[in-house]
Amino acid sequence: MITLIGSGHVFRIEEQIFFIVKNSWPDAVLVELDSQRLASIRSSGGKERDDVPWFYRFMANQQRRLADEFGGTVGGDMLAAVEAAEKVGADVLLIDEDASLAVSDLLKRMSAREKLRLAVSSLKGFFSSRKSVEKELEMFSNLEDEYLEEMRRSFPSLVKVLIDERNERMARRIRQAAERYENVLVVVGDAHVEGLASMLSDLETKKIRLKEIIDEDKMDSVRREILYGEAAKQ
Repeated sequence: MITLIGSGHVFRIEEQIFFIVKNSWPDAVLVELDSQRLASIRSSGGKERDDVPWFYRFMANQQRRLADEFGGTVGGDMLAAVEAAEKVGADVLLIDEDASLAVSDLLKRMSAREKLRLAVSSLKGFFSSRKSVEKELEMFSNLEDEYLEEMRRSFPSLVKVLIDERNERMARRIRQAAERYENVLVVVGDAHVEGLASMLSDLETKKIRLKEIIDEDKMDSVRREILYGEAAKQ
């Protein structure tokens, strides 16, 4: 069984992620991290590297600002997954690659027009509030296909490099893990869940989406199903 858990890096959902991982008793927990990012979030107040591209640094600062608004810490969701895995003796596998290298590759492949769009969008995003992020999440949750299609039209290189190609790499690593472990939990950003599910459609998978995790009532249902299985649905 592969369980795909859609997370959000700026939300305060550490307790929910920890509960899901710990009480699912996985054999392995796969997280959307590379070794450098894991080391950074493990160290309190870890400094950003000096050699990262401007866009990576900008987005990291933006995430920290929004995380402060939600009362959490950037990467707290992933750290909670790692710590819960260690608590139950599950193996922890890092399935992403160095994010700064991906962003460097992205900037090389983007057209001048797309770079301009990205700069304007990033500037607007600098003024995003908690309310606007919640509204964006609601739009994504309700109209995910349309949302991503619009993103592909506006930022084709960004979606290809940061979502599609990363999905392909992560799906390969999930398949490899599924050959070794019986119960596999995968914690990734929510935008990756459907793409990964499609690539792994020949395997037994289930999904827990971010909208279920941040909604108190839906999260209660998730807890009951994890603890009591099918009986919780009856």
